[in-house]
Amino acid sequence: MNPIQLQLVNFKLNRITAEELLQLSKQYGITLTAGDAKKIVQILKQENIDIANQTQRKRILLKISREVNPSVASRVNKLMLSFLNQ
Repeated sequence: MNPIQLQLVNFKLNRITAEELLQLSKQYGITLTAGDAKKIVQILKQENIDIANQTQRKRILLKISREVNPSVASRVNKLMLSFLNQ
């Protein structure tokens, strides 16, 4: 992913709403409930996201796994990886 695309993805992740997350999950064929999306957005807003930072991604996914659900964390990981592979 080129630096400009990376900046755009990071910008979007740092400002995403639960509704937008639900739309993206549907677009990528990932099932999330509205409650899951709200909790995930709360977790994402706790720090400035850099999707290319693997350590940060693992830490965020671990929080999602503990606070939401391990299978949801796995689905969010797939979504993040699809962003990186664009």
